[in-house]
Parts: sequence; structure tokens; C-alpha cells
Amino acid sequence: MKVDDLLDDLSDLLDDAKDMPILNKAMIDKTQIADIIDEIRKNLPVETRQAKAIVADRTKIINDAKAEADAIISIAEKKRNEMLAQDKLVIQAGVEAKRIVAEANNMAQKVRNATNHYIDEILVKTDELLASNLDDFRKKRAMLEKAKSKQKKPEGEAAASEETSN
Repeated sequence: MKVDDLLDDLSDLLDDAKDMPILNKAMIDKTQIADIIDEIRKNLPVETRQAKAIVADRTKIINDAKAEADAIISIAEKKRNEMLAQDKLVIQAGVEAKRIVAEANNMAQKVRNATNHYIDEILVKTDELLASNLDDFRKKRAMLEKAKSKQKKPEGEAAASEETSN
């Protein structure tokens, strides 16, 4: 069942609620409301759940990229140290090690940038989706409030009917 249909069911439940005129309130079945709310939660769009998972994995992705970069840097530094031990290749080793470290740092930065860009795109899409769903929710809530207010008698009518009954 779609979320819109569940919200319609919720609206119908409120419309069918028994009025308590003296208290100016209505009685509703809490179990039915809870069941509909549970169904709404179960039917949230897949994109919303995916976006939550992506946000939760963001730190792991960044940490993995950093660990990979650190490993590459560590390997490059070990290689540089080994090359420095050789007399004839000392200068060449220093240059090569610096190049490898720079390349590793550059690659790590590219991975971080790509990860942040990807996550930002997902968050923007999620934000748009959530904003749309929130707007729909607010419209449905306004409709419920309007329907509720139509059920209530204005105070002037209530007072007039009391005077005629006395």
C-alpha cells in the first residue's frame, strides 16, 4: 500500500471518529492509528532508506580511503628508505620516493574528493525527496485540520441552540 493511501486511511479514520460534543473532542481507536503509522513507516521510499545507509557509510568510506592512502604512503616511504641504503641510487631513490608519495597523496585526495562529491549528490537527492514528502505530509495534515474544524460547531451556533432550548 502506498503512503498516500495510508494517509487517506488515516484521514478517513479521523473523519469517522465519534464526536464527544460536551468536551468538543473525538474518540479514535489508537490501535488503528498505530497500525496505519507502522504501515507508513514500512512503506517509506527505498531512496530514503538508501540515503540513510549512504550517510551511515560515509565515515567508513572516508576512513577506508585514508587507510588505503596511509598504506600507500607507508609502502612508498619503505621503498624510499631501501633505495637510500644503496650508494649509487641514493639521489634517484629520493626523487622516486617523493614522486610516489606525491602520487599517493594525490590519489588519496582524488578518492576523498570523489567520495565527498558522490555523497553530496546523494544527500541533495535525499533532501529533495524528503522535502517533497514533507510537503505532501503537511498538505495532508492541513486537510485533516480543515476537516476537523468543519466538524466542530462554531461557538455562536452552540450558544444560540442553548438559548432556544431554555
